Formats: sequence, C-alpha cells, structure tokens
Amino acid sequence: MEKKKCTVYIDEAGDLGIGRGTQWFVITAVIVPKESEKEIRTILTRIKSKFNLKEIHLRKGIDFNKTSYIVAQLRNSDFVTVNVLADTNMLSLKDSVMTYNYMCRILLERVSWYLRDHNMRADIVLSSRGTGRDGELISYIKDKLLNYSHNEIADVYDNITSKTAACWDMLQLADICATSMFRAYEVNAYGFILPCHMSNLRDHIYQRNGSIDKYGLKFYSDDMKPSTQYLHEHRICNKK
Repeated sequence: MEKKKCTVYIDEAGDLGIGRGTQWFVITAVIVPKESEKEIRTILTRIKSKFNLKEIHLRKGIDFNKTSYIVAQLRNSDFVTVNVLADTNMLSLKDSVMTYNYMCRILLERVSWYLRDHNMRADIVLSSRGTGRDGELISYIKDKLLNYSHNEIADVYDNITSKTAACWDMLQLADICATSMFRAYEVNAYGFILPCHMSNLRDHIYQRNGSIDKYGLKFYSDDMKPSTQYLHEHRICNKK
C-alpha cells in the first residue's frame, strides 16, 4: 500500500537559556497531511486579514481574545501534534544545545511512531532562527538521529528543511500549537497559567492506546511533570 504523504512542522516556545530563560520550554511538531494544507492555509489567511496581521505569531503579544478566536478557527482542522516539555529549573544538564538536541530526539521518535502506525511518510520543516544553528540542527537530525540504531525512530522521514514563519505560513500553525502548550504550564506575570487554548486543541494531541501521556505529551523526564497542586494554584479559571 502506498504511504500517505504529510509534512511535519516544528517550532518551539519559551527560552531554553539555562538559568536565565523561562521555566518551561516546549518543542512542538505538527503533522499535517498534504491534502489538508490548502484548507489550513485558507483559514490562516482569513485570520490574518481579520486582524490585519502579516504573520500570526502568538508570542508577540496577541491578546487573549484574539488568541482564543485563532485557536477556535483551527480547532476542527486536520492535524496532529506531538509536544515535548522541559522544566528548565530541573535540568541536570546545563547545556542548552545538548538539551535541545535530546528533546528533538524524543520528539522525532514519537512523531515517527504516529507516522509508522498510520502508514505515512513525512518531510520535516523546521522553524528557522536565521543563524548557523539551522544548518547544524539539520545535520544533527540527518547524520546522528536518523542514522543511529539506538534511537527509536522509524524510517518514515524524507526531506528536512528550515524556513522562516514569515515565508512559510504553515509554520505559523506550529507556533500557535507550541505557544498554546507553553502557556498551559508557564506562570505569567500575573501569576496565572492559561490552559484554555491547549484544552481547545487537546483532541489534536497524539494518542496511543487512548493516552496522550508520554506520546503526544512527553516531559523531558518523568519528575518534571507538574503536580496537580501546581496546576490548580495557578489556573486562571480556578475554583476556590
């Protein structure tokens, strides 16, 4: 049977600067079937027109109501997300490049499981930083991750490229998903976490055997999973 083609768009949210960044750092992959891209692009174009935006970039101060509208418009679209989260305060390895690379390995493993189980192959499009790190990351994925037998990465990937969100609009979907996940865990300046948007996108998170835990939602290490008390104390719509 011929394998279905899709594209995996990868973006991040938060700052991995060890000891000087955000508490939480998220890498998100959005798996989009090729035949679904046109419809999603049309939705993104409509959103940008409504709010007079050149680019949808949730981390650049789009207010809560606009973000809610954006997520609602995409809620019924055809895509699947995989998310890897790290609590930077708990990282024993104080090296941001090595930490990022390891998170990328965890991410691509889980994406590959989904693709394998659904008889799919994918191109990977990374969100570009506009630095030499773009090429280093592509080389790391090609030469180290995909050719290393001890990784649990299935043979499902084809081309790997790096683009900017400004010139490749589907990366803006990855930004929306990554930022929504980030805000569900990162306490903001007012003492709140904002899980609303992530909750609206929850049905898009990769499930295996009915569970998203360690599949579509994977923490860098198990001890980083926040307690129910942490989530309860900071939730913006919390009941006393």
